[in-house]
Order: sequence, then C-alpha cells, then structure tokens
Amino acid sequence: MTFKLYLLLMALSYLRVFELFAPELAPLRPMLLLMLIVLGLSIADLKKQGGSALSKQHQRLMWGIIGMVFLSSLLAAGFGDAIGSLIAFLPTPMLFFISGMNLTSMERVKRLTATIIGCLAILSIMSVACYHTGFMVDTLTMKENGTGPDSGFAAVIESNDIPALDTSGRYLWRIRSVGFLGDPNDYAQTMVCFLPLLLTFWQPGHAMRNLLLIAPTVSLLLYTIYLTRSRGALLGLSSLFFLTVRKRLGNVLTAGLVVGIFVGAMALNFTGGRAVSSKDESAGGRIEAWAQGLNMLTYHPVAGVGYHRFSDHHTHTAHNTLVVCFGELGLLGYWVWLGLVLMVFTQLSRAADAALPGTVEQLWATRAKMSFIGFFVCSMFLSRAFEPQLFILLVISVGIWNAVCKQLQGTPQGIALAATLPWRSRTFFWAIGTILFFYVLVNVNNILLGR
Repeated sequence: MTFKLYLLLMALSYLRVFELFAPELAPLRPMLLLMLIVLGLSIADLKKQGGSALSKQHQRLMWGIIGMVFLSSLLAAGFGDAIGSLIAFLPTPMLFFISGMNLTSMERVKRLTATIIGCLAILSIMSVACYHTGFMVDTLTMKENGTGPDSGFAAVIESNDIPALDTSGRYLWRIRSVGFLGDPNDYAQTMVCFLPLLLTFWQPGHAMRNLLLIAPTVSLLLYTIYLTRSRGALLGLSSLFFLTVRKRLGNVLTAGLVVGIFVGAMALNFTGGRAVSSKDESAGGRIEAWAQGLNMLTYHPVAGVGYHRFSDHHTHTAHNTLVVCFGELGLLGYWVWLGLVLMVFTQLSRAADAALPGTVEQLWATRAKMSFIGFFVCSMFLSRAFEPQLFILLVISVGIWNAVCKQLQGTPQGIALAATLPWRSRTFFWAIGTILFFYVLVNVNNILLGR
C-alpha cells in the first residue's frame, strides 16, 4: 500500500495532473497533502522494510544542504526570507528521504524507474502533439527569436500557432513540459538521464516486447530531445554514446566518431541553428555568468549570496549547476552539496565493479553510472543544483548501491562496499579544483576575446 502510494506521488510529481487539469485545487495543496501521507506511512513501514536505503552519511549531508539553504538566505536577507527559502526547498529533500525509505530493493528501484519513464513517455506524446498540432501551444512550447531574417520581432504566442508549420525562421520553437520540466533544457536533461535506464528493460529473447515497447519509447524520447533544441542535451547524448562504444572501438576511434556525429547533428539543425561556441551570444553570456558566480564567491565566500538569489546579482542565471551552487551557498554549502554528489557517484561506481557478473544489479549499476555522467554533462549548461531531478537520480543510485550491498552481504566485498566513506578532505580538494577550473576558463576566454 505504502509503495503504491509512493509511486502515485512520483507519477503525479512528473505529470502535474492537478496543475494542468484542476488548478482550482491549488489552495488545498493536494500534492503536499499526499506527500505528507506517504511520508507518515513510509516512516511507519521503515522497520518492516529493514531501514532506509540511505545511510547515515547520506542523511547527514542532505540535512547539511537544508541547513545551508537556510543559513545562506538568513545571512543574505534575514529570518523571514530564510523561512520562505526553506519552505520552497523542503519538498525536494522530502522526496529524497521518502524515496530512500521506499527504494529498499532492486525490484522497487526497477518499478520506480519504469513509472518515471512511463510518465516521460506520456509527457513526450503531449509535447510532440503540441509541436505538430498546436495542442496547448502556450503551455508546452517556448518561443524564442529565431535565425531567419525577421528574427528579433517580439515572439508573441498566438493561439493558432502550429510550430511544425512555421518555416519562416522568425521563431525558434522549443518544446517543454510542465512543473520542474517546464524548461526545454531540464526536459531534455531528464530524458538523457533516463535513456540508459530505459535500455536496461531491453531483454534478449523478448523480440516482440523490445520491438513494440522499448524501441518505440527510445525513439519517442530521442525525438522529444531533438525538439527541445537543447545544446546541453546534445553533449549529454554524445557522452552516453562515447561511454557505450568506447570499450569496443577504443577511446581515439570513439572520440572521432562522436565528433562526427556531433557535427552531423548540428548540420541537421539539432540545436535550431544555434552554435556551440564561446563567440555565440548565448554561450558568451554563460561564461560571463560564470565570472559573476566567481565574484559572488569572492565577496561572500562562506555562505554565498543566498539560495535562489543568483539572478539578484546578475541579469541571468549561471547556466551551470556547479557555479550556481557555490555562488548561492558559498564554499561551505558547495562542499556539503558536492560531498553528497561525489559520495553517491563513488558508491555507485564501486557497486558496478563489485556486483556479481551478469546479475541485474550489475547491469543497473553500470547503466545508472552512465545516467549519472550524462546528467552532469548536461548540468554543465544548466543551473539545477537544488531541483528534484538531481535528487531523484541520487536516490535511485543509492537504491542500486543498497541492492548490491544486500547481494554481497556478509562477504568481504559487501562489507567494503557498505563501509563509511571518508569524504571531507576529498570533497574539499574537488571543490577547490572545480572552482579553479572555472577561474581559468573564464580568464582564458577573456584573453581570447581581447578583454
């Protein structure tokens, strides 16, 4: 009962049924009510499930992030704003903790993943229908200035717009979804992330199932990614392709093939005519935003400028998950946030190496590692340090790690895999190293542009 309600909660978090079809219920906060019910039931079932998939380390680091969201806002704008920031952020860690209490087996991880992929397929059908028919065009598309001779005119959405029929070049049409997938880049990033997990359901010897269910879903998600015109998603897909074939072809040949595919995708207008270059206006603006993020860290080194206050200090968001994190939460908050990310990725990598060969656990750990990498390649161009997508990926990865620990329970490998990880000094060096990377990148760009 509890797990079924949890799956319903996750499905509604993606589909946004109340938001789309019953907005009049918004004052009643139905999603918050459902979340609290699932939280209470999950706590009651915790002992029966053998405890949460989350270790004490995971939980402490999550509480550390919550504390830094509050502290950064408190120092930036006072107690009232800090409470508001905390209330705005809390649904995300609540999903994280609830998921940890429910993803206590490999079967449950698989069922959650299938549920999310099913939701993404439904959302994709709606978005593609919007692009080709004008269905909910004002909700499911983003209309930007295009690359044609008339681009630059106000991109006003008209009720009779059909994106697929607009060949003027005046507008760049980008499909999107709703809720936390309301930005085309977020939408594409989530699909890039779940593609490797979708392929775990491809089973040799089940030709009809693969042909009628898995292959069409993969095609649908890829076409949806294409219609988002997301440059970050193209890089994310390229990284997934590299990870998939490099063992067969070698790093050099695979890299050359990836470059060829990337150039071909650009030629096929994957990004809607937008370049991937520091000289491009949008890309140049991102590097300038990274420079401003470094300035925020310089003047507010401990706790940053405050949660969700990057845009208060710069005209645009950072368009980079790492930059927005250290800009808004400072070095202390970045250290805790990065500690959780690095810990989960390390545990997932070790689980992929330690799992018994040929088992479901090994396959899922390997594919989830690819999802993790694809997600963070996209994150280099998105400001999504505190959004649900990241923490859902983290807790799915923890669920897989926990399943491998159970598979190897009592063995030396299992004991080593479940052991507490020393994260503090390692994360500190990663934090300093990534900050220095952005510092060098910004200054090299300035030199190349003659600034």
